[in-house]
Amino acid sequence: MPIVRIEDSRPRSRAERQAVIQCIFDGLKSVFGVSDEELQARYQVLDPDGFVPPGVGAVNYMQLEITVFAGRKAETKKKLYEVLAQNLSALLGVAPESILILLVEHPMENWGMRGGRLGSEIDFGYCVNV
Repeated sequence: MPIVRIEDSRPRSRAERQAVIQCIFDGLKSVFGVSDEELQARYQVLDPDGFVPPGVGAVNYMQLEITVFAGRKAETKKKLYEVLAQNLSALLGVAPESILILLVEHPMENWGMRGGRLGSEIDFGYCVNV
């Protein structure tokens, strides 16, 4: 049940935003094995007057915050970070170092969904302990 929030330091066309979202979804599907129906995303372009990116001259900074069920191994998370950084870098023509990925994990019982059911009571069709 990944919930993706994308914060971008520069405006992009609708097609570019959709390509970024699809790139992230493809990475989540290939590395975490999640299904299409569980993915959701919000894309926000940051006002340059209200945002200070890390480093000097980071004009193409992008931050991804991905909220997921807890349980994945460190090596699986690392693989996701590598896939997303490389694929987004290639897609946007930016340095992989300009992409920050934050994974926020919550136990399945902390998710109330599908009519008030615990996430731990629902079969999502994929394993989180990978």
